[in-house]
Amino acid sequence: MKTILNKTLLALTMLNIVVSAAYADEKSTFVMKNGSRIVGKIISQRPNKDITVKSEKATFVIDDAQLISSTPKKTKYENLDRELKRWALGHKALKGDANGRYIVLYDIKTRTHNHRNLLKTEQDESPKTVYMQIKPETYKLEWKNIAKIEKEQTDNIRKKGLNDVIITLHGKTYSGTIVSQVPGVKLTVKTSDGRHEIHMSDIIEIRKETKEKGMTVSSQAGYTNVIVMKDKTTKEGVIITQHYGKRDKDKYVVLMLGNGKKEKILSSKIEEYQTTYVEKKKAVYEKEKMYVNEFSIPAAKTKTEGDNTFYIDRKVYPFPEGITITFKTVGAKLKGSWHLVALDNMTMEDGHRTQGYTQETRSDNAIKPSTSDIIDGVSSISFVYLSPGYYALVNDSNDETYIIKITK
Repeated sequence: MKTILNKTLLALTMLNIVVSAAYADEKSTFVMKNGSRIVGKIISQRPNKDITVKSEKATFVIDDAQLISSTPKKTKYENLDRELKRWALGHKALKGDANGRYIVLYDIKTRTHNHRNLLKTEQDESPKTVYMQIKPETYKLEWKNIAKIEKEQTDNIRKKGLNDVIITLHGKTYSGTIVSQVPGVKLTVKTSDGRHEIHMSDIIEIRKETKEKGMTVSSQAGYTNVIVMKDKTTKEGVIITQHYGKRDKDKYVVLMLGNGKKEKILSSKIEEYQTTYVEKKKAVYEKEKMYVNEFSIPAAKTKTEGDNTFYIDRKVYPFPEGITITFKTVGAKLKGSWHLVALDNMTMEDGHRTQGYTQETRSDNAIKPSTSDIIDGVSSISFVYLSPGYYALVNDSNDETYIIKITK
């Protein structure tokens, strides 16, 4: 039993460190025995004890037996961070009215974790009530509580990166990608000819090989393994082999060092596996794009007939009344003479009804920003609590314009 457990833990290390790291756009989902689901990457593992996961999002089932305290708190829309603002608008979750909008967040303390700013949601299936975490967070998970680990898959065939090569006690070899695992029971590998389930007790070795010939594992891995030994020394590189057996000398890993040399390390001497990932930092706001309340919107389409300007977009982004509307863009562009115009319902020459303004109403219906700012190279202007209707963001210096809709 102990041999099988050690094999399971080591195989899980390969599954979640190596495979996840090779493709930054793919994540692993840790399905817990109580139904909770955590999506993210392993950043450290202590065999037979726990793993630490840097999550991207999570859904928690909070058992009454684990609950110590639950504290709800009303949080104004304007006080939410970017991720929560986007979620609240995208899921139409804001409560309140024209005098202000908010969502209810929960700080929950359980026997294993202190959660902050969770969202409470209802679902059709059981359990009816779950809590969501949509911001990056770090969780420590005990191995005994993990039911399954699943790998997000895309339909694209990867030409670069690493393959998992599983070798069984019977000499059979499977080369592909480990896509799921039930701890202590089995793993599933996706190969060119389909999916194959392999019992953990049948595995003798798992290797990492590059998909592209002539490339090194280190250049294709997308991560670095740091092995913490029981004597507190560390070894850094990429794990390329994990070998299993009944005797201690048969249970080891092979580490590819930065200088290209290989080092064999007995599993019995390892205290912890750590992983750092090579990830490109993605800009929050892209250049040349306009954002409204953290959502990118395209420039509006207009048509001019005489002194009348009509907005002819088929899609207009709606926002509820009772929230501050903030436009953002990279650079100092919004420090210019920008303002909103409250649009009127107008009729075009072809009889089409739409929204627009005349030269007179562009001036009469103008709304100046309540605040303007520039932080970290991003300029912004805000408008507080607009009434329902259509509004165009215009600039007196050029024809660039954007349209939004405020709803009840």
